[in-house]
Amino acid sequence: MVKVTMDQIIAFRNAADIFDGYKLPLKAAYKLNKLKKAIGNESEFYGNKFQEIVDTYAKKDDNGNVVFSDDGSQIMIKDGMIEECNNALNDLQTLQVEIDNCGLSLDDFGSSIDEIECDPEKLDALMPFLD
Repeated sequence: MVKVTMDQIIAFRNAADIFDGYKLPLKAAYKLNKLKKAIGNESEFYGNKFQEIVDTYAKKDDNGNVVFSDDGSQIMIKDGMIEECNNALNDLQTLQVEIDNCGLSLDDFGSSIDEIECDPEKLDALMPFLD
């Protein structure tokens, strides 16, 4: 088991696609699949809680739809609620959970590890989940 924060879980979910398209050793593929499923469960929780925060703090138009900034990149927050919304988001992102990392290590990938291309940002997202 490894203790990680929700933001680390989301980062892993977004980085795990580096393994797509590679033929991995059975042991690595099995452990990675188990880890992805565990991450998926926590990601679902994160998504539900994030949606609750949006429903609570987002400005809405007359039809009840969330209002976005002019460029569409940000959800507009109700007047006077920005700090409270930021606190709720911070609480969600820093929530610590335990994940079974399945004992996944770089050694499980054997020689196939040399074929996998990974930028430093994605590697950083994967590191908390490796033994």
